[in-house]
Amino acid sequence: MSNTDVAVTPPFKTQPFGSTLRCEYSLMEAVGYIILWVIISVLTLGIGAFFAVYYFYKSIINKTYLIGRDGQRIARLECELNLAEMIGHILIWILISIVTLGIGLVFYVFRTLRLCFNRTRLVYI
Repeated sequence: MSNTDVAVTPPFKTQPFGSTLRCEYSLMEAVGYIILWVIISVLTLGIGAFFAVYYFYKSIINKTYLIGRDGQRIARLECELNLAEMIGHILIWILISIVTLGIGLVFYVFRTLRLCFNRTRLVYI
């Protein structure tokens, strides 16, 4: 190991084995989110609906914690997806949806979830 290599060990209070994930996203947050994005989608003539899916997944991921065997929070999930990445992905899927006459939208929901998970990291508490 050279001087520039650093071994990074997560600051676990407990062993990560046997840990679980707990999402603390409430029903009221979901209702508020849906109302907000319906209004945005109407005002933007439907374009906001493409963005709503990303922000919905992102908000759920950001409210999820890694819980140790002792019930304490070890880490939280943080989705680092930004607006520029969303716009690029949305433009591609709008084109796919037009070419496939809407059939591509079935796959859009799953691909957005995949993108959000791929841009997620653990932040140790």
